[in-house]
Amino acid sequence: MRRTVRTDNGGFTLVEVLAALAVVAFALAALWKGLGQGIAVSQGLPDRQMARWVAQNRIVLHQARRDWPETRTYEGSTEMGGRQWFWREEVAETKEEALRRITVRVGTAEEDPGLVSLEAYLKRPESHSQNGGGGGQ
Repeated sequence: MRRTVRTDNGGFTLVEVLAALAVVAFALAALWKGLGQGIAVSQGLPDRQMARWVAQNRIVLHQARRDWPETRTYEGSTEMGGRQWFWREEVAETKEEALRRITVRVGTAEEDPGLVSLEAYLKRPESHSQNGGGGGQ
């Protein structure tokens, strides 16, 4: 009686297993990096939201006062949410004489209030003459 040796086991070779492990390792590394970036973004979200509210408050304050600020840069700070926020407003002229562009930058550091930037336009109030006008804070 003769025995036949079967060489086809139907399994994977060592090279195939190592290649599959390498693919899985790269996929896990990419997933880990993506999760880390998502966590970093979500941790900064409350700060950016609070800074945006500070910027919106500055613009609404000008609108409520019916300000016509001089074209220059204003700086200051305010407290919101138990923290100190530093803002910088850059007021610039536009092509339209009755409009001023105001860019508000807000952050937690006085020297770099760049966490959030918000831009809006202020309309010249009726009571201001074309050559004069009062400034806001």
